[in-house]
Amino acid sequence: MKYGIILCCLVLVFCACKHSKKEVMQAIAETGMLQDKEENGFHYRLQYMPATKNDDLLRFRLKISNSNGTALKEIDGQAYTYGLDSMFAFVNVADTSAPVDVVRIANGNIGGLEYMLVFERPLAYSQANCRLLFRDYLFNHKFLTFPIQGDAIKHIDSLSLNI
Repeated sequence: MKYGIILCCLVLVFCACKHSKKEVMQAIAETGMLQDKEENGFHYRLQYMPATKNDDLLRFRLKISNSNGTALKEIDGQAYTYGLDSMFAFVNVADTSAPVDVVRIANGNIGGLEYMLVFERPLAYSQANCRLLFRDYLFNHKFLTFPIQGDAIKHIDSLSLNI
């Protein structure tokens, strides 16, 4: 009987410490790590992807689509798949880093493009001065900036790693 009560208490403690995927996604939306921008008929959605164990990389997903929901035309060229690393940068105060890798995600979506952006994780984050830069030479020929909070990255990573 005594061991049964102790076992039940341990199960409750472990269940209370576990964060669900829904909680992590809610934290991403609340902290500004899911951002939407509209520019000249295009919709840009940037989402932070939480870290995994022993991960020294930052990952973001960038989805680009038409604002009206119609399919993008001629998105099969090499310019949409190769040489994309020169278009992105992660700025932490005054330290700018180029991506380790930029990969087009092949998800079968004809309504837009989706990219996985991979950056080296900085040792320390600024509280307010982080941002992701996108030199959009493919669609708008504009310079887009997505502000990112360093403490939000730490918070979301702690939720996803159950710290």
